[in-house]
Amino acid sequence: MNKITLPIILLFLLILQSCTSNKNILYLQDLDEYSNSTIIYATTKIQPNDILKIDISDINPIVAAPFNINTGSSVQNSVEMMKLSGYLVNPQGNIMMPVLNEVNIGGLTPSDVEKKIKNILIKEGYLVNPTVQARVINNKFTVIGEVKTPGVIPFTEESISLIDALAKAGDLTYEGVRTDVKLIREEDGKRLVYHVDLTTANWMSNPTYRIRQNDVIMVTPNNQKVKNTGILKDPIQTLGVLATLLTLYYLIRTR
Repeated sequence: MNKITLPIILLFLLILQSCTSNKNILYLQDLDEYSNSTIIYATTKIQPNDILKIDISDINPIVAAPFNINTGSSVQNSVEMMKLSGYLVNPQGNIMMPVLNEVNIGGLTPSDVEKKIKNILIKEGYLVNPTVQARVINNKFTVIGEVKTPGVIPFTEESISLIDALAKAGDLTYEGVRTDVKLIREEDGKRLVYHVDLTTANWMSNPTYRIRQNDVIMVTPNNQKVKNTGILKDPIQTLGVLATLLTLYYLIRTR
């Protein structure tokens, strides 16, 4: 092997290693193509096992008091205690409220819940012009697989982006497959499975862009991690070691 051929081979290996790494690792590689695209905001629908905090107020606090769960100041300062004293949605989509008893809110948005309860209060003659505030207080999603910190992660917003969710989990590991992240979602009594390619930006206009309550994100390991059990677990690492060995050989031969 002459002095010209070996450097060319080394250069080729380094370029190949770099290209392969960028193709599989970089996020949103065509992001500029989707500049000024329309943003889609998701609205959460109430599901079984959701816990709601519902506050009913009126100009006269005394007449509104019977329609609220009696909570002290200590409960107000603890999210966990708020969950214990909140309205749990049963499998039929119902909650039990003071005075109003069973109210069906399954499949409604929090805004719809506010309107429905307000209409009931007015229609039944309980209150004249009440103010109703409803909010889901046990929002959470689950991340499993090849991320740095998998687990069940709570959030306070109505919905967050998939990018935010993965960042909360510490981002994908090097071995995570970025071209096929699975998003499992329960909606209208059905389980939906979406496949997201994080190396492109076209999914940002799809329903998968916003994470919702109870979503599950699954990041699968790449083939090299699954199949290989040796010291060198992927071809990128192998190319790097090979380039290093050839460089050492070249240096020794040219001394």
